[in-house]
Amino acid sequence: MTPYLPLFVALAWHMLVCLTGTDGQLQWRRLPITSSVSPPVRKDMGVGYDDEKRILYVYGGRGRTSGSDLWIYNLTSQAWRQLNYIGNGPAARFSMVSGYSAISKQFVVATGELIPRAKRFANDIWSYNITTNRWTELPARGTVPHPRYGATGGLHTNGTSLYVTHGFSRRRYSDTLRYDLSSNRWHTEFGGTNPYSATLPKPRCLQGGTMVTPDETVLYGGCLSGGQSGGPCPSVDSWAKQRGSTWREMKECPSARMFSGMAPWPMKTRTVVMFGGLEKRAGLISNKEGLRNEVDVLDIASGQWKRVTTEGDAQHGVPAWRVGLHLIATRNSVLLYGGDPQVDSYVWELTGDIDLAPSAGKCGPHWFAWPHLHGLFMILSWGFLLQAGAFIARYFRDYKPPLWFKLHQALQISGVVVSTLGVVFVLPGTLAVPNFAHTIIGVLILLWSIQQTINGIKRPHKEDPPTKTRQHWEVFHKCGGRLFLILALINIFLGLYLVMAPAAVIIIWSIFFGLLVIAYAVFEYRLQHQRTAAPGPAKFSPSSVSVARTS
Repeated sequence: MTPYLPLFVALAWHMLVCLTGTDGQLQWRRLPITSSVSPPVRKDMGVGYDDEKRILYVYGGRGRTSGSDLWIYNLTSQAWRQLNYIGNGPAARFSMVSGYSAISKQFVVATGELIPRAKRFANDIWSYNITTNRWTELPARGTVPHPRYGATGGLHTNGTSLYVTHGFSRRRYSDTLRYDLSSNRWHTEFGGTNPYSATLPKPRCLQGGTMVTPDETVLYGGCLSGGQSGGPCPSVDSWAKQRGSTWREMKECPSARMFSGMAPWPMKTRTVVMFGGLEKRAGLISNKEGLRNEVDVLDIASGQWKRVTTEGDAQHGVPAWRVGLHLIATRNSVLLYGGDPQVDSYVWELTGDIDLAPSAGKCGPHWFAWPHLHGLFMILSWGFLLQAGAFIARYFRDYKPPLWFKLHQALQISGVVVSTLGVVFVLPGTLAVPNFAHTIIGVLILLWSIQQTINGIKRPHKEDPPTKTRQHWEVFHKCGGRLFLILALINIFLGLYLVMAPAAVIIIWSIFFGLLVIAYAVFEYRLQHQRTAAPGPAKFSPSSVSVARTS
């Protein structure tokens, strides 16, 4: 080999870079508009792409649109055209699932929230045929989904099934359904789960999502709070599901977000790109936002995300970061359309090599929500302070009687104060009236702690022998306190799963819970043994009982 060969190769490579203006990294290009008309700006619309005719379909959405208009953008002529279809079509709507099937030659939309907005939701499914210029409502047979909006899924260009997963109407959904366009029938692919699941995607809406293959869907983030559910809003978890198999969670990496755009990367198998999304919301204390020229890339096989940067064209740069957009895969690129803020109807195109794109930064923990702070305060109050106060009152009465009472009183009052602060901290992240297990139990526990404090202050005076009123008070105060201490421990577990706490946090809490149970068992056995060995009236503090004692 000639010693000059490496030099020749390097020179050839640099010449190629100079001629092409790019080294293969991801490049945005704003596509021209040659027509005199273009659709009104919008977000949360339905889209589909006919790769054979190079036509992008855009239907409905919200913004300056009526919500029922249908447009196509021809990538060859770079012109927009409104399709004034014959007859009736779908009711005006936004936040629907959609797609175009190259096999059945139809553009399909389903579900969504109806316009004008009056909290009316749809579960119908419509097909548009460009040859006849007509919409057709498809039969609703099989397991029809609940009306909803904010779902993801859609119809892959090489598929014959439209998928609908998650979403919201009166409550958050977590089920996955499939409409077979060949048989015109709905099928249930996943029956759903509960807000406390650690191994399946919790109920949510407004997540990013796309069809990766004809029968594989992926979702990212979304809002888990409200609608008989709870959790982060927005969230950072991502999941993939193939037909016939269960959901599989991906690794965490990009920022917490909702309303993001996702699409399969056509030049690499089972790879997804994501752009945009809402990263700021009242439920978050901090969220390390993505770079404005960042695209996030998911390799589904490994479950790994990576953050990469993109370049823009010399004249228009990169598209503005936006929410409620759509990414659409073509044969050799990804298109971007819509979103808020958007001041025009331009389509953007992303091309290049994702493996050569520069990194946008490392993955890692970068978000903290009000529910997380709420959880820390509840663990401190009901997991430590109130448990310690009750423990001292029951097992250390005979140890320096004035001291045990003062410690018990201080711990219980401190626990109630910290618990109340914890409730205040969760309010910014609450979207609706609490109507699921964790919050119902939490409200009952809070009310009981307030009552217990007042009950302790107003306690009947202790006499020898005790009066009936005093005896009834002690049973109510002690038994009720113990019951709610147990409920609080259970509720902490529910809360940890609800906010998707890291596995290490759940493990540490589980170990502490186990040690607490062991401590209670050992000291209770010791107490009962002492009482059996030396029967007689128990010794009590001369004149007082705790202000907020639970035992």
